[in-house]
Amino acid sequence: MNGKKTDNGRRNFVKTGATAIAGGALLSSFPMKAFGAGQQKEIRIGLVGCGGRGTGAAHEALKTSKAVKLVALGEVFEDRLNSAYQNLKNTYGNQVEVPDSKKFIGFDAYQKVIESCDVVLLATPPPFRPLHLEAAVKADKHVFIEKPLFVDIPGYHKVMGINELAKQKNLNLGVGLQLRYENGYQKMKEQIDSGMIGDITSLDVYYNVGAPKIHPRQPGQTEMNYQVRNWRYFTWLWGGQLAGQTIHQIDLINWFMNDYPEVAQGLGGRQSFNGPDQGNTYDHHYAEFEYSNKIKLHVQSKTMDNTWNKVGFHIQGTKGYANEKSEIYNTANEPIWRYRDQEETVGPTQKCQSDFINSIINNKPLNQVDYGAKSTLTTIVGRMAIHSGQIITVEEALKSKKSILPKEFNWDAEMPSMPGPDGNYSIPVPGKVEVL
Repeated sequence: MNGKKTDNGRRNFVKTGATAIAGGALLSSFPMKAFGAGQQKEIRIGLVGCGGRGTGAAHEALKTSKAVKLVALGEVFEDRLNSAYQNLKNTYGNQVEVPDSKKFIGFDAYQKVIESCDVVLLATPPPFRPLHLEAAVKADKHVFIEKPLFVDIPGYHKVMGINELAKQKNLNLGVGLQLRYENGYQKMKEQIDSGMIGDITSLDVYYNVGAPKIHPRQPGQTEMNYQVRNWRYFTWLWGGQLAGQTIHQIDLINWFMNDYPEVAQGLGGRQSFNGPDQGNTYDHHYAEFEYSNKIKLHVQSKTMDNTWNKVGFHIQGTKGYANEKSEIYNTANEPIWRYRDQEETVGPTQKCQSDFINSIINNKPLNQVDYGAKSTLTTIVGRMAIHSGQIITVEEALKSKKSILPKEFNWDAEMPSMPGPDGNYSIPVPGKVEVL
C-alpha cells in the first residue's frame, strides 16, 4: 500500500498482521459445524471476567465445538458471576460444568481459574489484563484476550514481554479485535490493495455513541468497588474511549494501512458529563494520527446521549473512497464495488473466537498480540496527546514509565483518582497534566 517505511518495526507489524488474519479469511468459507469436526480432544476453558463481553466470549467458545467445556469462572462481583453462569448453563447444558468449588470471587480469582483449566478467556476491565496474561502464560495456558490489552505504557511493555514468552512456549494467543474477520472488510481490503481507490490520501474514523450506564454509589461501598462497578467512567479502568471502544475502527484502519501511526495530537473534554457519578473521563475526543508516509487518520469519538451517533470509517483515495458498509465509490460519487453475502450467518465476533478455539483443537499456531498491542498503543498515545494538549510521538511515549494504575488491587486500595470535598473527581486539563 502507501508509504515507504522499511524499518524492522513496520516489517514485523505487516508480517504478523498478515499471518494472524490468514486463519480468519479461511474460516469465513467454512460452516460453523466444521469447526473441530472429528476431534475428540476436550478443551477445558475458564472465564475471568463475567460481564457482558466475558459472557459473550464464553458463548462463542462453547458454540465453536462440543469439545469445549466451561469448567471455571472468576469475578470480583458475585452477582455477575452467577448471572453469567445461569445464562451459559441454560444455553449449553452439560458443556458448562462449573461446580460451586470452581466459582471464584475476588481479585485473586484469576489465579484459581488458571489453575483449573487449559484455556483462559480474559475479559475483565483492561488494567488487569497484563497481570492476568502474565499469570496464564507462565502457567502454560492458551489465552484469549479481550481488547484493549492495557491502559498505559508500562502495560504495553509487560504485554509485549509476556508475548515473547508465549511464543517460546508455543502458546496460542487470540485477541478480540474481530472486525478483521468481517468478510466484507477482507474483500474490500483486497480491492484497496489492488488500487481500486488509488493512493490513499486521508482516513476518518467515527465512534459516536451514548453514555455508559451509571451504577449509583451504595452505602458502605469502598472507592475501589464503586469505580470498578463504573469502570467506563474512570481512565485507569477503561483507558479512555479511544481504547475502550474506538480501537475496533482504529485497528481496522491500521490493518488497511499495513502500518500504525507514529505521531498523535488532539483535543477533547467534558460537555455532557458532570458531577461525581461520571468519574473523570472525557465525553468527547478528537485525535489526529500520522503514519510514516504522512497520511493522517482523523478520529472523532464521543459518549453523549441524545446526539448524532455514527460508528464507522471513511478511506479517501485519489480515485475514490471506501466506507464501513463495504462499499467503494469513484470520485463522481458513483458506486463501483460493494460486498453483499446474504447467506453469511456467522458474524466476525464468532469467527474471531472460533479461530482461536479451532487453532487449539487442530494444534495450529495463532498469535494476535503483536497487532493487538500495537493498535492498543495507538489509542493510548492518542489519549495521552488529548489529555496533555501536546504532540506526542510513539517513540517518546514508549520511554515513559508513568503508570496510571493503583499500586495494588484490593477493595481498600488507594485509587489513582479520589473524589474531592465536593465529591467530584479531578479532570485532566490540557497544558497542565503530565502524561509522560
